[in-house]
Parts: sequence; C-alpha cells; structure tokens
Amino acid sequence: MCRHYLRRHFPSLEADDILQETFAALAKALPNYHYDPQEKGHFRNYLVGILRNKALMALRKQKRDEEVLAEYVTAGGPRLSRPTTGETPVVPVVGAAEAGAAALVATEGDWRQAVFEIALQQLMADPSIHDRTKQIFVRTAIKQEKPDAVATALGVSRNVVDQQKRRTLAKFKVLVAALKGVV
Repeated sequence: MCRHYLRRHFPSLEADDILQETFAALAKALPNYHYDPQEKGHFRNYLVGILRNKALMALRKQKRDEEVLAEYVTAGGPRLSRPTTGETPVVPVVGAAEAGAAALVATEGDWRQAVFEIALQQLMADPSIHDRTKQIFVRTAIKQEKPDAVATALGVSRNVVDQQKRRTLAKFKVLVAALKGVV
C-alpha cells in the first residue's frame, strides 16, 4: 500500500528510501501510539500521514540539492582548461584542511569557482564512491544529460540513476559546505 501511494503521488522519489525512513519513524512513534479508531481514525491513515511527511521532506531536500547544483553550474562548472593570462590559478587539493592555503583566488567569483572545483576533485578522488556512480553524477549533474538516456547507456534503471545522483549530490553538498567553512 505504501509503495503504491508513493508511486502515485510522488513518482520522482526513490520509494525504498522513503519507506525505510517512514518505518523507522513509525517504530519510534509506536510505543506512544494508542490505537482508537473512533478517536484517531484508521491506523492506515496514520501511516500514510507519516509516509506523506517523509516524502515531502525528501522533495524539499531534493530541491535544495538541485539549487546547490544550479549554483555550481551557474558559477561556470568545472574548468576543463588551464587559466588564461590574468586569471589566478587554482591549485587542486584533496584534503579540506589544506584547501584554504592552496586555493589562490582573486575575487569572490574565483573563490566560489575554486570551492566547487576542489569539491568536485575530492568527490571524484573518493575511493568509496563506485566509478559508475561518479559517471552517473558527472553525466546527469554536470553535463546535464537526461537521466533516461544515462540509464539506457549504462544499462541501469532510471530509479538507480536518480538515486545515485541524489546521494552523490548530497556528498558533493557536504564537501562544498566543508570547504566554505575552511577557505
């Protein structure tokens, strides 16, 4: 019933993640829940209420993640060539602690660009992230390819592409936030 509700009302969300969060919240709330159908209605309605709230929270999080990515894309995305004359070079860094000393920037725009580039380099250098996940992230988030086309090209489902993009984008957002705090 829960999976059907999510597919019908929130088709863009990964149902398994929302279901897991819903049942975790339900397990936490059940010790204090007293079932009285006359007073509170059917348990099914209570469960759908939790499910709906978790789905709405996930949609808000997805929107925030997309805003971070849009900020990155409007900042110019990754530089694929060396800086031209007059530009301040950006030194690639793997450790966030050294980022402040290594990223030499002249203006606020350069600083933002450097933070995004360093975060992207750190993300791509992370050995805990599978190569296919990195490829999905680059193709959908950076190159703005359609998720359906990426799913077909990689031989995975659209849900896998959406889920991997969302999770990798969350990691990217954490790296950006950490670098903004250090730099």
